[in-house]
Amino acid sequence: MLRSAPLKVLRHVVAVLMLSAAGCKNAEQQAVDSTQAQRTQAVADGRAAMSAQDFEKAVKAFTKASSLAPNDPGGFLLLAQAHREAGNDGAAVMALKHAEELGAKSDPAVKRERAELYKRMGQTGAAITTLLEMRDANQLTDAELLMLAKLQARSTDTDGAFETLGRVQSRKPDDPDAKVTETEILLVKGDEVLAANLMDRLLKENPHLTSARVLRARYFLTNGYPELAEADLAQIGPEAQKDPEIVTFKARVFNTQKRYDEAATLLEPLVEKFPRDADLACQLAETKLLAGQLEEAQAMVDQALMQRDNFPRALYVRGRAYELQEDPVSALENYKYALKVDSTFPPVLSRIWRIYREKDEKGEAMGALEKLLFMKEATPDERIALAELYADTGINLERGRKLVDEQLKNAPNDQALKDLKKRLGRGKPKGSAIQIIRKRGR
Repeated sequence: MLRSAPLKVLRHVVAVLMLSAAGCKNAEQQAVDSTQAQRTQAVADGRAAMSAQDFEKAVKAFTKASSLAPNDPGGFLLLAQAHREAGNDGAAVMALKHAEELGAKSDPAVKRERAELYKRMGQTGAAITTLLEMRDANQLTDAELLMLAKLQARSTDTDGAFETLGRVQSRKPDDPDAKVTETEILLVKGDEVLAANLMDRLLKENPHLTSARVLRARYFLTNGYPELAEADLAQIGPEAQKDPEIVTFKARVFNTQKRYDEAATLLEPLVEKFPRDADLACQLAETKLLAGQLEEAQAMVDQALMQRDNFPRALYVRGRAYELQEDPVSALENYKYALKVDSTFPPVLSRIWRIYREKDEKGEAMGALEKLLFMKEATPDERIALAELYADTGINLERGRKLVDEQLKNAPNDQALKDLKKRLGRGKPKGSAIQIIRKRGR
C-alpha cells in the first residue's frame, strides 16, 4: 500500500498537468477567436460606413481591423480605399505600399490603384515609374499603355513615349486612339507640321473621334485661339459632352475668354456630384477667383488643402489669390511648394516665371518658360517673353529668333517683334505649323 502511493501521486500530477495544458490551449484559442471576431466586426463596421459614405468612420474601423491582423494585406487594401474616399491620397498610397510589402505586390490591381493615386496627387513621375513596371510585366491594357505614353510625352520623354506606343501599334497599327497619342507625342517632339497633317486626317476619317477633338482643341487654346478650341469641343457627341474631363476643359476655355459665369455654371454641378474631388473644387475655386470672388475661392482652396496639404492645383490657386492681393512673396512660396510635388505642372510654371522676372531672376524665369515650351504648353505671349529673356542674356539666340519668327508669320507688321528679332541677331529659323493648323481649323 505504501509503495503504490507515489504512483498514485504521479498519476495525479500528470492529470493536473494535462488539464492545465488543455486549459492554456483553450485560453490561447479563445484569444485568437476573440481577435478574429473583433476584426470581422471592424471590417463589417468599415464596410457599413463606406456604404453610408462616412469615410472618416470607415478609416477608423479599417485601421482597427488592420491592427488586429497586421500581417494580412486585405485590411490595408480596405484602409487604402477608405483613405482615398476620404480625400487623403497620401495615406492611401502608404496603406497600399504596406499591403504590397505583405504579399500584394504581384497584384496588378494594387499597382494600378497606386498609379492612379499618384496621378491624382500630381506626382506624375511616380505614376510613370509604377506604370512602367506594369508595362514591362505585361500588366497594362491598351488604353493604359496609351495613357502611359501620353504621360511620358507630357514629361518630355518622347523616346520613351514612342516605345510605349509601339506596343499597341505593333498589334493595331491603324487604331485611331493610338494615332491620336502619336500625334500628341509628335507635337511635344516639335514635329508640328506632321502632327497637324495627322490630326486633320484623323478628324476627316473619324469626325466624331473625341480624343482627336480634345487634342486639337487643347492645341488651339495653348496657341491663343480659344474660339477655335470651343468650335472643336462643340463637335463632340452629346454623351461625351457629359464627361468630366470635357466639361472641365470647356470651363478652361471659357475662363480664357473671361466668361467666368459660364465656366462656373459648367463646374458647379460637377462639384456637387463629386464633393470630394479636390481637383474639381480647385478648378471652380480658380474660376471664382478670376471672377473676383476672392473669399469664396479661398475657402474652397483651404478645404481642399485640409484634405490634401500638398495638392499642386490647390497651391496654385492659393498662389493666384496671393498675387491678386499683391503678395508675391507668399505666392512664390506656394508655387515652389507645388513644383516640389509636380515640377511640370503648367499652371504654376505659367505664373512663377512672371514673379522671377519681376525679381530680375532671369535664369529661373527662363527655366520655367523653357519647361512650358518643351511641353508645348507655352502661350504665344510666353514664347515672346522667353525670346526677350534670351535677348537680354545673350543665351539661346537662335531659339529666340525661331520663336519670334513664329509670331511674325501671324503678325508680319508688328514692329515690336521686328525690333526683338534685331536684338536677337540674324538667323534663318524654320517656320512653325501654328498658322497652318489655324487655317485648317477654320
